[in-house]
Parts: sequence; C-alpha cells; structure tokens
Amino acid sequence: MPEPGPTGMIGAVSSMTAMTKTRMGAAERLLREMVRAGRDAEGTGPCGGAALRAVERARPARSVAAEVAAAGGVDNDTAAYLGELAARHLGADAARWCGLHDALAQHRGSLPELLAAPPVPPVPAVSDDTLRPPAPRSVHRTLGLLLEHTEPRHAAAAFAALPERVTTELLAGGTLPAPALVAAVIDHGDTRTRAALARHPRLDTRILARLVAAGDAQVAAAVYRNPRTTQSLRRIVVERLDTVPLDDALRAELTAPHGQVPRTWLAPLLGSGDPQLVVPALRWGVRQVAQQYALSRIWERTGPDAVRALLDDPAAAARLSRAVVETVTEALAAPEGEGRRRLRAQGEPYEDPARLPALLATTRGTSSLRDLLSEPYVHDLDALAAAHAATPFMPKACEELARHEAASDAQRQAFRLSVLNEPWRAGGRRAGNTTPPARRLAQEELDESAAVWAEGTAVAGLLDPVELIRTAHPAAHALAALARLSERDLLGTAAVADLRALTQAHLESGREPGRRSMPCCPHTGEPLRN
Repeated sequence: MPEPGPTGMIGAVSSMTAMTKTRMGAAERLLREMVRAGRDAEGTGPCGGAALRAVERARPARSVAAEVAAAGGVDNDTAAYLGELAARHLGADAARWCGLHDALAQHRGSLPELLAAPPVPPVPAVSDDTLRPPAPRSVHRTLGLLLEHTEPRHAAAAFAALPERVTTELLAGGTLPAPALVAAVIDHGDTRTRAALARHPRLDTRILARLVAAGDAQVAAAVYRNPRTTQSLRRIVVERLDTVPLDDALRAELTAPHGQVPRTWLAPLLGSGDPQLVVPALRWGVRQVAQQYALSRIWERTGPDAVRALLDDPAAAARLSRAVVETVTEALAAPEGEGRRRLRAQGEPYEDPARLPALLATTRGTSSLRDLLSEPYVHDLDALAAAHAATPFMPKACEELARHEAASDAQRQAFRLSVLNEPWRAGGRRAGNTTPPARRLAQEELDESAAVWAEGTAVAGLLDPVELIRTAHPAAHALAALARLSERDLLGTAAVADLRALTQAHLESGREPGRRSMPCCPHTGEPLRN
C-alpha cells in the first residue's frame, strides 16, 4: 500500500470525523495487537503437561481446580489421573467424600498426599447455634473437578451426602456444570441433587426436559420455576398432573389470590383441566379461544359440574368474556356428550400440528406472537422448521423456538439465525431473515450494527471472521466488527493469520501501526483486504 502524500494525508485526516472515537480506538488497538502478536508469536504456546503437574504438585490441595484452569484445562492425561485418584481413594464411599470436603479447607499439602493419607472423619454436625465458617469456594471447585472424573454412580452418591452448599455451588449456579456431572445427576441423582441442577439459570432446555422426565414432583417444580424453561415444557409439567401431581409448594404459589408470579408461569395452566389452576391462568387476560379451550379441558378432565361451579364463581366469571360464557352455558344445556363435542368443534384447533406454523408465518405483532407461543398449540418442530424455511418467522417467535427442548441442533440453528440477523435489518425493516452470514456480507453493505451482528453470529458458529476481511464492506464497519471479535477472543486462527499478514505487509514501517491507513477506512466501500 503506497504511503499517501501531504495532500492525501490532509484529506484522510479530515475524513476521520466520519468514524467515532470508539470505533477508531478499537480498530487501532486491533491492528497494534495484530502486529505485536506477529512479533511475539514464536516460542509461545501452552506448556505440555502443566495441568497434570498442577494436580500432582499444587499446594494447598484446594487450589488444584484453579491451577488446572490456569494451565489450560484438563487434558487426556490429567483426566485419566484424576479418575485414578477418585477411584482408588474415594469411590462410592460417601463418608470419604465428606471427609475430603472437610479436610481440604485446612490441608496445606498436595491433593495426592491428602487422598493417600488415612481418612479423616467428617466433622460432626453441630446441634446448637455454633457458627462454623463456610469452606472456601476453592474447596468446592476442587471437589467438583474430582466428581467430574469419577464414576457417575459414585458422583451421585457423593452429591447426596455432601453439604447443601456444595451441591448448590456446583450444580445450581455459576458456570455450567460439566456434562459428566449433569449426566450423573440426571441418571443417578436423588431429589435434592436433581432439584439443585434444575435451578441453574443457564441450563439447556433439553436437560430441563430430561429432569422433568424423571417423574419427581419437586424436581419438576424446580424446572417450572427456572427462567430458562420454555412455555411448552411448563405445559408438559402441567399435562402430567394425573401421573405426577404438582408440587404442593408450587401449587400454592400459582394459586395464591394475590400472588406475584410471572405471566409465563400462569399461561401454561390454561390446558391443565384443573379448575384451581385455570382460574389464576385467566388473571392476565387471554384470548377468547383460549378461554373456551380452558373450560373445555376442565369439562373433559373433571366433568361438567366443575365447569358450572367455575361459571358460578364471580371472581372467575369476571375474567371470562360474555361470548365465551354464553357459548359454554349453551353447551352445558345440551344433551350429555353432545355439548362437549360441540364445544370442541367450535373451538380453536390447538391439537392440529399445522395450525401454529401457519399462524407464525403470517403474524407480526409482538403481543400476538406472545399469545400464540403461550397458548396450548401442538409444537411439531419439523412442521415449524419447514414453515420457517419457506416464510421466515419474526425474530420474537424464533427466540423461543431456538431453545425449544424438542428442536434438533439444525432446527435450533435455523431459528437462531433469524434472531441473530435481526440487529442488521435488511432495508431497515424488522422482519425474519434466514440469509446465511456469508451471503449477506457478499450481497449487502454493513451498517452501524456490524459489531453486534458479527459477535452474535460468530458466537453461534455461523460466521467465519475471515469473511469480514475478504468480503464485508464498507471497510470501516468491517473493521469495527473485527475489533469487537478481537475483544471477545472470537477471531479464530485463520482471521488472525490474515490480519497479521496484512498488517505486516502494509502497516509495519517503524511507526505505530494504523496511524497512516486507518483514516482512509471511513470513505472506502471496498472490503478491508482491498
């Protein structure tokens, strides 16, 4: 790249006003980092065996988890050694695990030394008001590292015996539990352990669905309360009332006269067929077709007298539309059997798998989409994915479907793409968009949303950052996006190599990289490489 002359430099400096200080600073930091990384690249890299040495030598023993993480995480040799330690010294012996928990807080030596020492009896529980200082979090993390590498049945037995604080720390909050711990709890855990896992606010809905499938009312209640739980999964909990009764504490929360539970907790109750649960579900106001369906389900599950009692209840009747009351009253007056059939025939076909896909393909309003996704429509994911591919749903609908517990990875990705494309709106219009990132970069100009859009699509694995160098235009927005990915450590080796080669070839000249070429970026409609 030839160096601009004095006149060119003056014009380029003037053009800097088109770029915000934030974007300019981020871009310059990116280019400096590329050059610096190129100079420092040789001789760098993780030191082999560091994680294994951390397990063998770290002192005190409770620091092992932190030291292993600092060494780059568990590799194959380290995993094998941790598994050997756990199997040899701990196994399924709950008392041994509890003793290790108590000893880790004070032991100053290494973890292998502690495990090889004679077992330390667990500290007996105190019955008076004596306060005992909690174990450091490093104790829990190191215990978690061992539990992750022990037999699933042994891990479940240990969790059942360890203090509540350990279970909560490792399963219910913070970073996501390791897949091995999740599998151990789901397959072999007790109620307390599964309920702790079900409370984790970042748990995938597929895992939450597996916890519901365990058939434990307390665990299902924890899933129901989880903010990640979908409306469809809450409906599954409600639909199983006859086989897995609703947890008493959860029922009390849902039916409290002046309760403050979220709307997302109440809407799934519409199809429960339980009058006590249906009444609070009507509290927020639902469509007439949903009201009629709710009364029809009570009739089917509990009988016509339960419907009459609900209509006679002033508090419940006040939440029903006059048209619905009249329709249901007429059905109740019809001969036995005929009225119920007529009510269902006149109602919304919630059981038709084609109904929801057709509605989502044409619905645009946020409130209408919320109603459709909260009402008891059958969710046929194959039909929904096919309809979305033909006529993209609005991003609001895709947000819910992208994390659906029954969606495959491919289906989730298709729905997620429409959500991720939303910040960069084609023609400035808010609509569903299933165009892959590479094609968008080739066909459309980036705008001010480039950094947000690029970060989302890169995190999802849908964007190759190299395209921001070779294809995306204009260069200023592409560079802002690259700067964001660099800050988030999302560039990837290929993009880093491309940028490094470009900066070394065109920007290194004994002065600060970026000073002479960066001002030219705002005016060029070309890709950054050009």
